[in-house]
Amino acid sequence: MDKTNFRNLHAMIIKAESIAISMHVRPDGDCIGTAEALRLALVDMGKKVDVFTDGQIPSHFSYLDGIKKFRQCKVDEWCSSCAAGSKKSKAKYLYDLMIIIDTGDEHRVGACQELKFRCRRVVVFDHHLNPTIDADLIVSNPTRASVGEMMFEYFRKHKINITKPMAEALYTAVSSDTGCFLFPNTTAYTHEVASELLNIGIDVANINYSNFRVYDPKTLKGLMEVLRRIQFINKGKIAITYLDRKLVKKYDFNHDERHRFQRYASDASGVMVSIFLTEQTRDSFNVSLRSHGDVNVASVAADLGGGGHKNASGLTMEGKYKDVIKKIVERVEKELKLTKSQ
Repeated sequence: MDKTNFRNLHAMIIKAESIAISMHVRPDGDCIGTAEALRLALVDMGKKVDVFTDGQIPSHFSYLDGIKKFRQCKVDEWCSSCAAGSKKSKAKYLYDLMIIIDTGDEHRVGACQELKFRCRRVVVFDHHLNPTIDADLIVSNPTRASVGEMMFEYFRKHKINITKPMAEALYTAVSSDTGCFLFPNTTAYTHEVASELLNIGIDVANINYSNFRVYDPKTLKGLMEVLRRIQFINKGKIAITYLDRKLVKKYDFNHDERHRFQRYASDASGVMVSIFLTEQTRDSFNVSLRSHGDVNVASVAADLGGGGHKNASGLTMEGKYKDVIKKIVERVEKELKLTKSQ
């Protein structure tokens, strides 16, 4: 991490009176927890702060009381008098500063993208490789397992007191993006951060139960249908499963519930890559890729128009299911061969 970026970020925060925080579409524990910790810190500094999301916040994060204050992005609210893509100079500023958390991809900012034109300055705070969002400042460290780790580091370097609610939000972020410290992105620093947060006195048992164990009984029937659809190919190295629109509608699965199902394919013995498709609209699929070891699914996703991390990436693809899955499998098999030859 370039310490200058933390310094510049802090200077921009100190100068700003009003700050908007946004995150990637379909928010997860990392961006939700990090945003809440930052919101609390900024409120303590006397700032006017609003947090915006594009997508439903999973109900199991309800122990973070502050998320009740999060607002859904509404483009019309910001752009009633300006066309999409307007220049900053043509828009009336609503905030002095916008901090975009946990995404370096313009498309994944979603409906909040238009808010950029209503903020004087924009900061990207991210841990993905090569952020491409146009911003006044990019604070990025792809060696960190989560943006929660980065936010913890920022707080410590600038002597910002981490209260218990802030610590619980940061622990939510760190534990979420590491799969409760099971994913290969978990590092020694991850455990150092978790240790310091535990020392603050957080209710770690409740957080872990809420995020990784409790489930809605309605998901069991849906899970059984998903399990029936799992296919193992390439001598068991690739697992494929999917949810069509009928199943999503039938059980009213939210984004987080759907992706919890993927672990049953990913964790099967011998599987190197799991492919999970969710049909969003007719012939349009959200694709989630997970891998173990050195298999780089970020490269697979990038070639197909998506992105993410080495062992966890995603994309959206259009077309018939058979055609879509064929393209994905061909590219995954190529990646498996490249990994084997290295």
